[in-house]
Amino acid sequence: MKSLINHAVAAYLAGTATVVHAAASTAAECCDLLEKSFPGKTYSGSDQQNLYQAFVSSYWSVNVRLTPNCAVSPANTKDVAAIVGLLSKNSCQFAVKSGGHGLVQGASNIAKGVTIDLGRMTEVSLNRQTKIATVQPGAKWADVYSYLGTFGYAVPGGRAGNVGVGGLTSGGGNSFFAARYGFTCDNVKLFEVILGNGTIVQADNVTNTDLFTALKGSQNNLGIITRFDFIAFEQTDLWGGTAVYGQKTVPAQIKAFYEFTRNLRNDPFGSLIFLWSYIPTVPDEAQRLTFVNLYEYTANLTGPVLTYPPPFKGFAPDSPVGPPIVDTLRVANLSNLTAELNAPPELRNLFETLTFTNDLKVLNEVVGILKKELDYSKTDAFYAYASVQFQPLPRLFTEKSIASGGNVLGLDRYQDDNVIFLLDLAWGDAQFDAKARSLADRVMGNLTTYLQEARALKDFQYLNCREILSLCSSQQESKIPALTWMIDASESQDPLGGYGPAALAKIKAASKKYDAGQVFQKLVPGGFKLAGAGSGTEYDD
Repeated sequence: MKSLINHAVAAYLAGTATVVHAAASTAAECCDLLEKSFPGKTYSGSDQQNLYQAFVSSYWSVNVRLTPNCAVSPANTKDVAAIVGLLSKNSCQFAVKSGGHGLVQGASNIAKGVTIDLGRMTEVSLNRQTKIATVQPGAKWADVYSYLGTFGYAVPGGRAGNVGVGGLTSGGGNSFFAARYGFTCDNVKLFEVILGNGTIVQADNVTNTDLFTALKGSQNNLGIITRFDFIAFEQTDLWGGTAVYGQKTVPAQIKAFYEFTRNLRNDPFGSLIFLWSYIPTVPDEAQRLTFVNLYEYTANLTGPVLTYPPPFKGFAPDSPVGPPIVDTLRVANLSNLTAELNAPPELRNLFETLTFTNDLKVLNEVVGILKKELDYSKTDAFYAYASVQFQPLPRLFTEKSIASGGNVLGLDRYQDDNVIFLLDLAWGDAQFDAKARSLADRVMGNLTTYLQEARALKDFQYLNCREILSLCSSQQESKIPALTWMIDASESQDPLGGYGPAALAKIKAASKKYDAGQVFQKLVPGGFKLAGAGSGTEYDD
């Protein structure tokens, strides 16, 4: 019976495939069509300018604030389906925005075309009998945590509250709870999706199972997800916060980070990010380079924590790392802890990421290369700050993913523990764009060369899910740096190819089956697409 149903669905989708016409409508014509069909929900630079400017400014990074011909803001799933049907029928190019934290220009916005802004679709609900949290894609994680927290529940989501649910989840999603539950996408029980022909379908472990798996990491390549059903769990307060250290602690910090990653399975309630931030304009050289650790211990707590929980003993005040200069460590709810990791926008940003083996010698060599390449003694740098980040990626995360049914991140290829590395540059003026690109290319090129020679480099490039230190001029008077979650590997990278051939094949197969007209490849040009992923050759559609 199941095979007959699947065959019938495939036949239906093939029979209703949207044909992407060669004679596409102009962007202006597409906006006219939307304005007629969705009056009051469609706005442009010449019409409803206040709404339009608020939309443009809602993107976190300045360099992704494109100005589409118009934006349309659907109120519900039926609106999204009708909008996609209209745009695909008329071969209109478009983009889709959830939270607007992506750093790849054009991934969630478009310069010439239509942007579908999901910002009105923010509903969150909880069924306490089934322990299912239903979330719309325009919600921010702050909304999710605040609502669920009133009932004593949580889901594994973003580590900063002002990030959107849609982009994080569809790109994989790391969280404080990864060692317990896997990635954010692994905790979705059901997706509601708008396909390229405007059809509304659901995907779970019974219906459209191939689509269900492929949606866990493929981001905007298969459709628009309009509903996530997450598996919720009981969660009260947890311990966590930030801790700032001096430069002399780095050797001990590296060893403690290595041991934490290696031993996390012994106490999977721990979560750690090791972070450096260099701010060249700070007069005091001792304060110019800051080392910040993000600690989180997710066991349910009801009172104060007087000593560092077991996973963090290597960072405790009586360890070789020593006490922090200052910290915000406390017992608090998830909303409170993730609010601490938000930072203001208004800078231009560039991210580069890579993954390598968790090896003590390799970690020390990487740190040595960074010290040399970023020249931390320089005070006339063009950037507002340079930040590097190390995140544990132990095999344990993948084991949790596999136990939940799997995803398309491709991490099941690796049997060892690994580390996600992120380089983040932020600057204020567009005249420095090329200079930032050149610096990032040099730093990442030298790291890649070393890691390849050491046989420690992995293909995996984390598409999203990272918090980065963002200590801008407006924040320099604060004792504790503010941090923010940012999304997306650099546009020069190939995260889909980094998933490996087997995982990429699953995404491509789902694309051909569920988007026979290739709407999300041809009419949604932004983001990491299947064309050339993993090979540098044109995707055969």
